[in-house]
Amino acid sequence: MADWNGVEFEGLVLHSGRLTLRPWQPGDAAAVQAVMADERMHRHLPLPWPYSAEDARGLVTEQGRAAGSRLDCAIAENTSGRLVGSATLQLPSPGAGGADSAEIGYWVAVADWGRGFATEATRTLARFGFGNGLIRIRIRCEVPHVASAAVALRAGFGFESISRASLRGTGGSVLDAAVFARTATDPDEPVAVSWPVFGPVSDGVVTVRPVGPHDWPVLLAEANNDAARQWGFSDERVTEAQARDRAGRAGLDRLVSGQNWLLICDAATGAGAGILTLRRFGPPGVVAIGYGVLPEFRGRGFTARALALLAGWAFRRTQIVRLELGCKAGNVASARAALAAGFVQEGRRAGRLRNPDGSYSDELVFGLVRPPA
Repeated sequence: MADWNGVEFEGLVLHSGRLTLRPWQPGDAAAVQAVMADERMHRHLPLPWPYSAEDARGLVTEQGRAAGSRLDCAIAENTSGRLVGSATLQLPSPGAGGADSAEIGYWVAVADWGRGFATEATRTLARFGFGNGLIRIRIRCEVPHVASAAVALRAGFGFESISRASLRGTGGSVLDAAVFARTATDPDEPVAVSWPVFGPVSDGVVTVRPVGPHDWPVLLAEANNDAARQWGFSDERVTEAQARDRAGRAGLDRLVSGQNWLLICDAATGAGAGILTLRRFGPPGVVAIGYGVLPEFRGRGFTARALALLAGWAFRRTQIVRLELGCKAGNVASARAALAAGFVQEGRRAGRLRNPDGSYSDELVFGLVRPPA
């Protein structure tokens, strides 16, 4: 059995508060196959479907430990011994660039989602790696895989970049990856997310909820309808690929960026009616809002209702102290919606907002301040 940095992998077991990370055993194959029978396990894992007994046997007999190239671990619950997932520390190849860096991967059974097992296992492997000479460990996940990204942040891995076409997906596809990393000198503490969990919130007529990957048709339609183009900054149309990218990145953006995309929905049908965008800028506690509603939902007060719902959430659930929005001076419907939602017109900035033809319009500025306690 090979070793790594003087550590013998054969029989190596790591412990945490609730979990044991141990070598795979032949008897684990049946449990692995049962876990992988749930199709939800295959949304972000490039694994065979249907997942056979032979596939499971192949996983539990991987030779990463024997070669000294990976610390492959079954994750078992301490109290019951029950298999709950998998965690791997992929070690650097000898002589490769960045020879002291490594990568962690993980999965947890659907029945145990939401219990923090992936975070706990990741922290355990990271502590082992840094304690034995690694200087950098990364985690990669599909850009839309918000749950995996959240695990990385909770385990102390900071977001670094999106690496394009660098991850293998199902069916041989090639996907963009969100890259997170920790170094040996980073604090062993969770990384704070950019935005708190949002809703959904509803007043019975309008529901506002986070944008997800499948909402790209609403983003596409809202960006390209005639009114949006009239009051927008450019005459360039948003493509389907761009709309898919924005919707796919929305969850990651909420975790790691200053931008937050929300969907305005018809509460009665659930149909997407428009969008709200939140953007942090300038002074702390100040957030700028953008919005747009599809033509078939205009004239029904959806924008004002959505803005009011958003303001209520922001002042109840966050440290936001001021919401701001602006519109072109001629956009009467947008100004009315802001006023109806309780925003106060605070001024007019001359020649600030670009028109599609290259000219500039005045901007009407509106604000809403957190009410006194």
